[in-house]
Amino acid sequence: MLLSLCIVSASTGASTDYWSPWVTMTSTDSAIINWRGEENGSGSIDYAKTSYFDAHHSYETTIETKEAATYQHVRLGGLDPNTSYTYRVTPSGSDGPFANRSFRTMPESGPFTFIVFSDPQKGSEYEEKQRFKYVADAIEKEPEILFILIGGDYNGHDSDGLWSQFFQVADGMLAKDAIFPTIGNHEYHNSSGGDNPPTKADHFHWSFDIPLNYSFDCSGIQFIVLNTPDPNNANGDDPHTSLALAESQEPWLRERLDDDTLLGSFTIHHHPIWDYYNATSNPDLEPRESLYHAYNISANFAGHTHNYQRYSIGGIPYFIVGNAGGRCADLTGDSAPAGYIFGMNKTLGYLKVAVDPAKNTATAEEWIVATVKEDDSKEKPNVFETPKMIDRITFPLRKQSKE
Repeated sequence: MLLSLCIVSASTGASTDYWSPWVTMTSTDSAIINWRGEENGSGSIDYAKTSYFDAHHSYETTIETKEAATYQHVRLGGLDPNTSYTYRVTPSGSDGPFANRSFRTMPESGPFTFIVFSDPQKGSEYEEKQRFKYVADAIEKEPEILFILIGGDYNGHDSDGLWSQFFQVADGMLAKDAIFPTIGNHEYHNSSGGDNPPTKADHFHWSFDIPLNYSFDCSGIQFIVLNTPDPNNANGDDPHTSLALAESQEPWLRERLDDDTLLGSFTIHHHPIWDYYNATSNPDLEPRESLYHAYNISANFAGHTHNYQRYSIGGIPYFIVGNAGGRCADLTGDSAPAGYIFGMNKTLGYLKVAVDPAKNTATAEEWIVATVKEDDSKEKPNVFETPKMIDRITFPLRKQSKE
């Protein structure tokens, strides 16, 4: 599953675009610290348990980078479970370190809370700081968040300038919460224009250095992150879903779901299986939809459509959480599938999920921080003094055994 200003550390040279650190892939005993520094640079990480740092105002351990690289991904191992750590990165080529940041390792058992959002990218008429910033700032203020799932589409296209904007706007949130990224279709969009082929999603891979399909565990609950955009099935630079891609992932997904020791399973991918604008599910994603019901997953999260939607399909909650900042999509007409429960458009928000394995329950709450008048406008959103909850559901983590 991360303060100086995110783009440039307090005392770096003007020619280098430094990105303050972010944390990914936390586990019970490890975490990966990431940052961008000078070209083929290096650096060091000082870290300590937050309790030790607060008492002594010093660190317990220092680790040096092992490879010269612009993007660094350094694993900290031997950590204690369910423990807060404070760390500081000093990149090469700078006069000083980034400011202190923190993260918490995964617990071995017990309750926890995480956040899900997707599609924070800019619109045609506004930048991320004019919409996504309100979502990121609200998440930063959320207490006791263990990690964040991001459903993709971090920016409009695969370019240095837009990725810099994402890390700058999200800086306060990334300074305290680990993230688990998902790739979206916009990660492949070409800055030279839509008539060009998809890129290789370089900035996604450089920033996160993770597989497109991966899983992790927390308190006996499994989280599965899946890839849906297929560059081999693209309209110009925009990769769509494809049945071939979903079928190629089916054995890997089945292997992870076929585990009777799991206390629950959540899945996330960028493109939704169920969407208000289609009367039936996406046929390209049928292989995973069948597995979700064969193994009775806890819930599914998706983005891509820029609004909030919730479905109940065969007793499984499906959420679309694409309202983190992208150009809004209106919920109009009557084409929604039979499982559609609730939705809202022209909002900026995030989903907060509290998990209690001992009680076999999860409670998901959709919180909105602002509304907008137009789908794509530079006009300032109507920002609430405090976020408002617009939807809430409690559901079982583990239902009846698989068929």
